[in-house]
Amino acid sequence: MKKVVSSSELKNKMVDCVNMLCDAVSSTLGPTGNNVLISNSDSSSFITNDGVTIASNIESDDSCSNAILDIIKEAALKTNELVGDGTTTTLVLLQSIFNQGVDMINNGYNAITLKYELYDSLDNVLKILSSLKRKPTNSDLLSIASVSTNDLEMGKYIYDLYIKMKNRYAIKIMEGYSEDTYYNIKKGYIIDINGISSLFFNNKKSIELNYCDVFVVKGFISSMEQISEIINEGVINNKNIIIFAEDYERHIEEELLAYYLTENIRIIIISISEYGSHRDMIFNDLSILSGCAIKNIEYEKVYYSDCGVFSNILINNGDLIISFDKDRAVKLRNLITKELSCVNSEYDKEFIMKRLCMINKGIAYLYVGGITKTEIKEKIMRFEDGLCALASAESGVCLGEGVTLMNVSNLIGDVSCGDKIIKNALCIPFNKIIENIGLDPSKIKKEIVNHNYKKVYNYINNTYEESSSILDPFLVLSTCCKNAVSIASILLTTNYLVVCENISI
Repeated sequence: MKKVVSSSELKNKMVDCVNMLCDAVSSTLGPTGNNVLISNSDSSSFITNDGVTIASNIESDDSCSNAILDIIKEAALKTNELVGDGTTTTLVLLQSIFNQGVDMINNGYNAITLKYELYDSLDNVLKILSSLKRKPTNSDLLSIASVSTNDLEMGKYIYDLYIKMKNRYAIKIMEGYSEDTYYNIKKGYIIDINGISSLFFNNKKSIELNYCDVFVVKGFISSMEQISEIINEGVINNKNIIIFAEDYERHIEEELLAYYLTENIRIIIISISEYGSHRDMIFNDLSILSGCAIKNIEYEKVYYSDCGVFSNILINNGDLIISFDKDRAVKLRNLITKELSCVNSEYDKEFIMKRLCMINKGIAYLYVGGITKTEIKEKIMRFEDGLCALASAESGVCLGEGVTLMNVSNLIGDVSCGDKIIKNALCIPFNKIIENIGLDPSKIKKEIVNHNYKKVYNYINNTYEESSSILDPFLVLSTCCKNAVSIASILLTTNYLVVCENISI
């Protein structure tokens, strides 16, 4: 059944939803922001101060409210997708812009006119922000990492690893298995694979194969007969062979295992964990790096002459690492670089960048430790924030703590109603950070204005610093402003909501 919600009723629901979600998230803003406990029906409860995670978990029993909440969450999700940080600031700005806009519309101001004025004001904000940024030093990057992780030790750890790897996509943050946090850099082409029989490992942690023949097979392998020429070559000449396949009958793996157990012949069939276009990319990479042909088993016969060769393959429980020839790696690097210039999806970009990193410096696996699972999850989110902030900082940095946004507020005009709304909204992140510290924002703001917005307040020693370690990436601030205005404008210019309600029988 469709339900239609209109005009004042809808605006009231929007106000309630915006304030409910944004109040919960804004309580985490700043160095002394609070945590939020999240109860999840799909997994155990956990604690976090990550804005996008909190927002994503806020829902309502009311279908109308859920539809509105989904739109509000888009602001945080988009910021997280683009820069991986700044989601809380985005929602703080959105809340202020929206609430001011509702008041103006209730007093008779035209919503569409206000939308255009907000976007005009946004253009000025972005220009001024760009003029205030500067190139970051290594000291700046360390400071940004420490602020984003909200911990000096964690900030230094992720900073050191980022400087070593030079690329956020070359760092994979994972749950550790002890109280200690450590990283391990794996060099080579790494493929996540579905588990193979432990009997192949013969009580060892890994299988190392030298001068291994490689076959890449698309389609479904239903019988041993389809790959008989490959198997015969391996059996007769006692060769190490790996067959990468899309899918296959389970009995094939069992029969190949029997060859190993009885005759010590390693012919291993492997299916990789990726699907669709990502699997196709891996198959093409394997073809380039090994020199093998890619055959579709459903309409092509597989010959031993189709094989390629890797000088070394290390198979672990869950992945394998391939050593590759440098000349072939150059060819693959050029191909991946071309792919990167054509990609639009952030999901695909991340996968392509990971492949490029493997060809260059390898992948660093950061294993986050802690006493409890809850602590580890919370630390993982903070490490991820720090990593994303470091990557964003390459576009330039600005003074943090909301001071730069407050400075922009001072520099833009107030010709239109949109300007006035934006001016007020840009001061809110600073106010919220100081309130979360437990101080009066007006007193601190007065001192910062007196210092011409060139100093920030250090709450630890109660001083004002000019050469500050409190910085924000320009890209994060600009993305926050754009997404906040975008979603606020959509909500302000929406007068009807049509929602499907479930009817219980």
